Amino acid sequence: MEYKYLGEPLVNYIENLSAKTPCPGGGSASILSLSLANALILMVCNFTAESKKVDETSRQIAKEMISKSKTVQQHLNNGIEQDSIIYQHIQETAKLARKNPKNQKSYHDALKDGIDLHIRMLDFCGKMLEWNEILLEKGNPYLISDVGVSSSLILGAIEATRINIFINLREIADENYVSEVLDRVENLYRILSKNSQRIISSVGKKILSNKGHTEEK
Repeated sequence: MEYKYLGEPLVNYIENLSAKTPCPGGGSASILSLSLANALILMVCNFTAESKKVDETSRQIAKEMISKSKTVQQHLNNGIEQDSIIYQHIQETAKLARKNPKNQKSYHDALKDGIDLHIRMLDFCGKMLEWNEILLEKGNPYLISDVGVSSSLILGAIEATRINIFINLREIADENYVSEVLDRVENLYRILSKNSQRIISSVGKKILSNKGHTEEK
């Protein structure tokens, strides 16, 4: 079954997410949050690239970041639909495994595909947080709140992605695989959570330190 969320009105996705249907679900929604976070990064970069509020070095950094962020945006957008495709495959292979234990490997492989997708999302979180940290200092200063919102969405997605990985891991019998994934995910979780919280805190301090000063972007 194909899922074409991106070609439909946003309201359709929201209605489908709230309906009594398995797809889209939490995995897709968490990736959508990352897509929105990255879109905010692009917005800040676009406002910075031609801004007179920053120096030439900052404008050049923003222009270079736009190209990289657009590539990530495509991967994230694809992931919104890919999660549902993988989920559907997991359900199909689970049924076959219940009927015949010989099909257990196909089921576990499908679960691993889901895990791999969400680990890639954590890797993207790392890239996006690096960009937000740069924009915190080099971005158009009048879009500082958007850097904070982007980082907040990433923080929530980090928590959600960890949960999405756990739900697939619990069905896998390979203890070595489970242990390796847990170690990797927990290490990423600690680093990414700390980084996102630090950026969010810095954004808040910058906003309050410039209280009462507002200008056009």
